[in-house]
Order: sequence, then C-alpha cells, then structure tokens
Amino acid sequence: MPSESSANSSQAWLYFSLLTVFCWGVYGLLLHTGQLSINPGGDAAMNRYKAFLFVGIAYFLVAVLAPLFLLMAKGVAFSGYTSKGMWWSLIAGIAGAIGALGVLLAF
Repeated sequence: MPSESSANSSQAWLYFSLLTVFCWGVYGLLLHTGQLSINPGGDAAMNRYKAFLFVGIAYFLVAVLAPLFLLMAKGVAFSGYTSKGMWWSLIAGIAGAIGALGVLLAF
C-alpha cells in the first residue's frame, strides 16, 4: 500500500499542470489589459511593444533571478551544465518568447 506522502508526490504533476492551465488562461487577458492601459490613447502598435517589454522584465525576475537564487542556495548554480542541455533550453526559451510575442501581436 503506497504511503500518503508518495501518493501526494505522485500527483504533484497534476497540480503543476493545473497551475500552468490557469496561468496561461489568464495570460492573454492580463497582457491585453496591460497593453490597453500602458499608454491610453497612444499608438496601439507601440503599446504592444511597451507591454512586451514588461513581460520581458517579468521573465527576468521569475525565470532568471528566482532559479539563480535557488541554485545558489543549493550550491550548484554554476556547475553541472552541458552545452547540449543549455542550447536546447535556450531554444525552448526563444520559442516561448516568440509565442508570447505572437499572442501580443494578435491583439
């Protein structure tokens, strides 16, 4: 019989998946609201880029500083990387950022 802690950890993927669905679900709404609010009455195309600039700042805070802090706290921030892993991860980040830009430009 599995223990309660192993049952909880085996369902962690479900909680993270639901978090992802929620965040991606509200992403467009929040981004569009930001775009419309960033410079009301201004050039709509420029407002899209201004909003995307702040998306980039948010990515930096959440996707660079937070994991760097966590890795440094564990003492592994600057060790154990392979070039293949770094390149594939970089490409994934570029694809995600281009997708985010596509959503923004669709508005």
